[in-house]
Amino acid sequence: MIAKIISHGSTRGEAIAKMKRALEELVIEGIETNADFLLKIITDHDFIRGNYDTSFVEERFLRKD
Repeated sequence: MIAKIISHGSTRGEAIAKMKRALEELVIEGIETNADFLLKIITDHDFIRGNYDTSFVEERFLRKD
C-alpha cells in the first residue's frame, strides 16, 4: 500500500462521492496500485446502500467461479 485515503462527509453518500473523486484523480506512475479495484468497490450499488458484510469483497470481486 502506498497511501491510505480517508474521506469524510456529512452523509455516507457525500463521503463516498469524495472518495470516488479522489480515486479518479489519483495519479501514481511507475508502480501498480489497487485504485481501480477500490473504485469498483465504492461504486457498487450494494456498497453505496450499505448492504455489505465481511464477505462482500470476496463474493463480489475475488471469486472466479
